[in-house]
Amino acid sequence: MKAQGVFLDKNLVKIVEIEVDKPGKNEVLIETKACGICMGDVYVFQGKLPSGGVMGHEGVGIVAEIGECVKNVKCGDKVAALGGPAFAEYYKTESQNVVKIPGYVDEDALVYWISEPLACVVTGIKGSDIRVGDNICIIGCGYMGLLLIQTMPKNLINNLIAIDIRNDRLELAKKFGAEYVINPKEKDAIKEVHDILNGKADIVIEASGAPGTIDLATEIVRSGGKLVIFGRHVIDEKVPTEKWHVKGLTILNTTPAFSTNFNKDFYDAVNLLRKGMVDQKPLITHRFPYEKAQEAFEIASEKPSNYIKGALTF
Repeated sequence: MKAQGVFLDKNLVKIVEIEVDKPGKNEVLIETKACGICMGDVYVFQGKLPSGGVMGHEGVGIVAEIGECVKNVKCGDKVAALGGPAFAEYYKTESQNVVKIPGYVDEDALVYWISEPLACVVTGIKGSDIRVGDNICIIGCGYMGLLLIQTMPKNLINNLIAIDIRNDRLELAKKFGAEYVINPKEKDAIKEVHDILNGKADIVIEASGAPGTIDLATEIVRSGGKLVIFGRHVIDEKVPTEKWHVKGLTILNTTPAFSTNFNKDFYDAVNLLRKGMVDQKPLITHRFPYEKAQEAFEIASEKPSNYIKGALTF
């Protein structure tokens, strides 16, 4: 069958016609209702990563057809899915990548069940090896940082500190459970963390991907502590390996490839949404019909003050 898809290149988005085959064995055909705009997609639009053609991997939709041996979903089920290309009206993925969304969820609200980013957060939480009594600092309160704050096991840890240069996002961080917030444009973040903890953090999670934040993370984590690189630094940076050596830090790079079972993390992410433990409504701030994808990527690239996360709808 033929379907409309969103083709990405540097500073250019085109609507193109693609061919989508019928689902084969253990495959599911999904009618896309929404797909989140990932920063990786934005980097392609900005020319920082090579064109991926029709992309998208944060899809939610309705099962249109199933292949042989598929048992976990049936036609008509509302689902979150891994795989792609999900910037298209229809796409296929393996059945193990598909998880049902409760049937009571309105189609208009499916966008809040985008789950692949939350699966990355689940990987990050598991991979950070958080222990009872830890003092934790998260640098970056964008979409992913705010998901991290929501999923943090707050009943186990001592203090949770959030750092960001935007006060509106720090307000959301407080709403989601950060006990302390710091704007490094207004205060000395290193001194503030020291004053709060009477020392340094056991774990610092760098979730912004912004240049220089790894240096800040290095300064506020204690000797023998863990520095978690969660944000994507798409342009290589010089990192303070000498300080890492002297401080005896454990450096963790909790990307999806870090996970021992990303599908399990994905299932766990959907379950967090099912239990109401994560609220994406304040985070997915912009929706665009796929026909306006050029505008969507321009806005996602510029990140105006009211933008946290965007999605294309189909």
